[in-house]
Amino acid sequence: MANINIDETAFFSHMQYNESARNVVKSEYNILMYCYSGSAVVEINYKKYNITPRTTINLTYQDILMRIYVSTDFRGYFIAFSPKLLVAEFNKLDFNFISALKRNAVINWSEHEAAYIESLFKSVELCEKLDDPELTKATILSQYICYMKLLKYHFHKNNMLDENESEINSSKKEYFYSFIRELFNNHRQSREVNFYAQSLNISSNYLNEVSQSVCEHSAKEIIDYYISSQLKFELNNTNKSMQELTEEYNFPNQSYLSRYYRRIMGESPSDTRKKRLSNSFTIF
Repeated sequence: MANINIDETAFFSHMQYNESARNVVKSEYNILMYCYSGSAVVEINYKKYNITPRTTINLTYQDILMRIYVSTDFRGYFIAFSPKLLVAEFNKLDFNFISALKRNAVINWSEHEAAYIESLFKSVELCEKLDDPELTKATILSQYICYMKLLKYHFHKNNMLDENESEINSSKKEYFYSFIRELFNNHRQSREVNFYAQSLNISSNYLNEVSQSVCEHSAKEIIDYYISSQLKFELNNTNKSMQELTEEYNFPNQSYLSRYYRRIMGESPSDTRKKRLSNSFTIF
């Protein structure tokens, strides 16, 4: 079944600006969001974007979303659904389009294009009122496919498809996305670049080269940022003790974990835990 949230709901629920401790979400769904008011700053796969009215955000399975700032008046429509529902459609897309989608996860649309996108969401909104889950699901998928066709037209019109992308660049991107998948799966096991390089059968130097060329961050920066963000989630949303986190994340001792966390996040684990008592934000 599709997971749907169409009405006037803030995409970043209860988000508060915190410069020293941004929040990270790994997308488990395909998500399309359309902003109609307010503003936000996000990083998607370590690339920074400004979100304004008439902007869409496209997330696909296992994309990394880092939320930096969201205004109090931020509002948007969004739909989220299992990637399995679109396997057949994505198999029809060529590599250049998918690559362009990854490079341009955020699009700012013209007034007429934005009106078309809003009509897609309103069609789903009207369909929901019929209280027929299967009809709603079919409508969501058909409207999303219409959006993807508009997106492909937009890429062609603005020469955003890199038809001559070199095999070397493609190879680096594949290594980078493989690195991110390994980090998702093994971040509790290791914080070392060499660990992830070995899992990809490449050198640590080459993994750093790949990371710098794709997202302008070193592999170590990405590893440390992701792990510390996961620790922040644990501190804010679980009652695990520091000893439990030390063992689960394979740190030698609690003191080492605290120093590591403070170096990346700018505050101690205990400071983070104290703040959660006065902050209702939880990662969706």
